[in-house]
Amino acid sequence: MPPTNPSASYSSLDLQSFSARQSSITRRRFLQASAAAVSGVVLSNCARNLTDSRTGSDAAGSNSKVLQIYGWVNYTDDRLLRDFETQTGIKVTVDTYDSNEAMFAKMQAGGGNAYSIIYPTDYMVTQMADLKMLVALDQSRFKGLEGLQEKWQNPVYDRGNRHSIPVAWGTTGLTYDPEKFGGTIQGWADLWESQDSLARRVTLINDVREVMGATLLALGHSLNTENPKQIKEAYDQLVKFKPAIAPF
Repeated sequence: MPPTNPSASYSSLDLQSFSARQSSITRRRFLQASAAAVSGVVLSNCARNLTDSRTGSDAAGSNSKVLQIYGWVNYTDDRLLRDFETQTGIKVTVDTYDSNEAMFAKMQAGGGNAYSIIYPTDYMVTQMADLKMLVALDQSRFKGLEGLQEKWQNPVYDRGNRHSIPVAWGTTGLTYDPEKFGGTIQGWADLWESQDSLARRVTLINDVREVMGATLLALGHSLNTENPKQIKEAYDQLVKFKPAIAPF
């Protein structure tokens, strides 16, 4: 899928204000070497300040020795978590999701009360921060943030990393077997040109931005377009491609 170059971020949920509003609101990235280091920074901060976290749920709120994490599958290092538990005595529990939308729906349904750390993608950090669902981080309590690449120290989706800390970025690509495909793929448009031979043989990532972005690129449009006609054209093109799709 298209190189949208997003980042996954650690964010701390504003569970108190989010809970008040409730009573009245698949994608994998190539992890860089800095990801484990920054994850360690995050966990170290949690060890120092866990008793100050606002978790709201009986499971998390009644026991300051439990850290609740909600993230992507394979986004947490088991060895890092074991070392963290050994060194701090704080137990870590991890729940997973397969899309930002699934995570966000759970947060809207009140599930955010159970978690202190989540891993939304860049655009979702912006959306959740705008909805007052995230706690503003106290940067003075973190060590090692100077190790972030310069472009991630003030990202456009969360200026000054006020609500999040980037832990991974990468691109999403297209993989195929040239022998079974019977040729080579030079661009996204080739998928539509070969659609008849690909019937029920294509798997797409479960991410609306990636799928729509690839289709927009195939049509020669920007994957960041806000033009309603171009977006509608991409949607119609995807509908035409539907017979070639197996699972998501």
